[in-house]
Amino acid sequence: TEAQTLQNVSTISNGVAPAKHWKIVCIDDSQTMLNEISRFLEREDFSVMTINEPLKALMKIISFRPNLILLDVGMPNIDGYKLCSLIRKYSAFRDTPIVMVTGNKGLIDRARAKLAGATDYMTKPFTQFDLLTMIFRYLS
Repeated sequence: TEAQTLQNVSTISNGVAPAKHWKIVCIDDSQTMLNEISRFLEREDFSVMTINEPLKALMKIISFRPNLILLDVGMPNIDGYKLCSLIRKYSAFRDTPIVMVTGNKGLIDRARAKLAGATDYMTKPFTQFDLLTMIFRYLS
């Protein structure tokens, strides 16, 4: 529930680490965006892998085995929708939450994300609180 999410976020920000260590992969061609997400999550009990080359993402994801994937939509060579579909083809990641991250706010973009197998959709810009709320919606 939302109340639990808020409690998880406030517990972590008060310096009490949750019992579990979560692994999160962030895939974005923007190093600035990856740095920002890493900064948002650095004080939390997360192990964060950032990937700025989408074509190499699949092999890195397979070896890292994340609990959640943050995936940018607009990237060169392979877009987030296609990469999401490829990740979903691996049975190990069939139930892994994949959150598409984009500047696009349209309903068509949300529908495309769902069709590609995304669990949820988050629009840029977002705050640290927004990001943690989204993450704990799926990890708690």
